[in-house]
Amino acid sequence: MSDQPDSPAPRNPWAPPADVPPQAGPGPSPADTGPPLPPLAPGTDHYAAGPPYDQQGPHPGQYPPYEQYPGAGGGYPGYPGYPMGPYGGWTPSPRNGYGLTALVLGIVGAVLSVMCFFAVLGAPLGIAAIIFGIVGRRIAKRGESTNPGQALAGLILGIVATVLSAGMLITIGVSIGNGWLDEGDGMRQPDQGSYGSPLSVGETAEYDGGLQVTVADVQDPGPTQTAGSAEGAQGAEGAEGGDSALKFTVTLKNTGGDTQNLDYADVSAYADQAGDNPLKDISGQDGFSGQLAPGAERSLDFIVVVPDPSTDSVEVDVSPGDSYDYAYWDVPVPVPAS
Repeated sequence: MSDQPDSPAPRNPWAPPADVPPQAGPGPSPADTGPPLPPLAPGTDHYAAGPPYDQQGPHPGQYPPYEQYPGAGGGYPGYPGYPMGPYGGWTPSPRNGYGLTALVLGIVGAVLSVMCFFAVLGAPLGIAAIIFGIVGRRIAKRGESTNPGQALAGLILGIVATVLSAGMLITIGVSIGNGWLDEGDGMRQPDQGSYGSPLSVGETAEYDGGLQVTVADVQDPGPTQTAGSAEGAQGAEGAEGGDSALKFTVTLKNTGGDTQNLDYADVSAYADQAGDNPLKDISGQDGFSGQLAPGAERSLDFIVVVPDPSTDSVEVDVSPGDSYDYAYWDVPVPVPAS
């Protein structure tokens, strides 16, 4: 035997501490198992014999279910939930588009309906405003929009636009049928000598159809000039006390192929630019009348009194018939012979 002391046996590092008693495993304790279940009757289904699964309580060895925090299901505690619609969904936006569209179409249609040829656009816009207004009113009655007033205003304006457009179109149609909208009120225009651009003495204005008008031979008639009438025999000195007069010749020539009616021809002279007071004709003749055959011409002399001796020019207007517009001449007043 050796005289050395016995060395301790090597310790197992994986062994539990010597001073800790062994603990039971994770198996259920006798208290958790409860009393034994009674035996099942013959023919009984083992799975259908017990209570429903959700009513059996926690399984042995399991933790009880967590309790819900206050306010669970309605948002976080302290914050209100989102607003919900009447059917549990999001609140829909109001359908105001129909009422607003009706109002805009009604306004535009009403404006265009009184703008002559634009009235043709006012009618369809007015009809569209009526349709959108009716639809918008129905949507408002169902509570799906918030602008019933706009829909009603658009409906009323649409009716107004449609009525005004129809009246304007009828008026335009009648005017076109009667020739009221033709250039110069349906009258033939001269190729030159229009208002504001008068011709000079000796120049000729020609109309469609070949009728020509010329103003020429301007002179002072003198105190002894007669024209075959008692008034004309008085001469320039006997006419309303005037001391100046003007004589000019108007010639009508038919260069066309149709006979022209001169019964409605008119010759006038004015000393004022506004043309409000025509000068008095003392020539003593009744003016042009009768028919003017193709290739024929006719001339008449006119004598007008110029009351103001300071007048240096006179405007002469000639219309060869009721279907002809006037042509204008700027005629200088000759100085009376001393």
